[in-house]
Amino acid sequence: MLLGCAEQVDIGPGSKTAAAIERGLEEDSVGVSARPPVRRAPPQFDDADSDSVRLFHDVLAPYGRWTDDARLGVVWIPSRESIGESFVPYGTHGRWTYREVVAVTEAGQTPVHEYVWVSELPWGWVAFHYGRWAYTGDRGWAWVAGRRYAGAWVDWRVPHSSGAAAPRGEDGVIGWGPTPPAHVWRIAPGPRPTRARTAEAVLDPRDARLVPVPYAAFATPYTYALARELFSPDLGAKLLPAASVLAVAHATDPSVAPSVERLGFRAHDVPAPPMMDRGLQQAWMLATPATASAIGAGPELGPPPRLRTWVAGGMRYAVMR
Repeated sequence: MLLGCAEQVDIGPGSKTAAAIERGLEEDSVGVSARPPVRRAPPQFDDADSDSVRLFHDVLAPYGRWTDDARLGVVWIPSRESIGESFVPYGTHGRWTYREVVAVTEAGQTPVHEYVWVSELPWGWVAFHYGRWAYTGDRGWAWVAGRRYAGAWVDWRVPHSSGAAAPRGEDGVIGWGPTPPAHVWRIAPGPRPTRARTAEAVLDPRDARLVPVPYAAFATPYTYALARELFSPDLGAKLLPAASVLAVAHATDPSVAPSVERLGFRAHDVPAPPMMDRGLQQAWMLATPATASAIGAGPELGPPPRLRTWVAGGMRYAVMR
């Protein structure tokens, strides 16, 4: 028989009765734990958490429209007024920063090269740290909501290398592109509003019952620049034109996030994420259930445990520098 929430006690012939225990009588100890169970927040959110759509709706709605795309499901598309004609996710309207961190897991500590995108757009703290970007063609770039944080959701292509660091200033080329979404949001049939597929339709996803559907994307459009220009404050002006991309793309290989030394930099010479940046602070505050619950965006778990690792308010990383 299970008593309380933490201990298992056998009620035998000479034991106190279950009724007496349930009445909370002050009798001798019967092995019931005096402490309530501890509910700990998971280390990070499930990316396919439908609350991400409702959570970020009001932030994004003034700068674009929510719609239901036939291929990508429920997405948010930024307006041309807010991004202009030459918008490229992680390529324009912002800049790259870098820091060396250690990911702390049950298996131990793993070095991580973290590239953090610092956006100039008022909604950038959402769309470049949560969710995924996908190219729709005629309607440009669309954002698929997600709940898991990253410094930037991108895939990389790095210059061919034998492992030695290239001299700084060499005209190597680096490419990157938004990581394709692993799921899309579909509106489940039912009493709530039906799906709207027309280009002009404006959807309020807060009124829809959304379900995540796995999405098998296999490629993303890459942006290229000279490696030495990667950390330029005006990166958008440094991107290689389309006519040059085909000539240089073959000189790169798919890769995990590269170390800056591989690109010819020294770690202390590249810009670090600005800890006081308002957008980054907002993104970090929502990064984990333990931090988000403090501002009403996470599960009601009570006070979080003392954290030993963090990302400027999150709990995924310990900063090395």
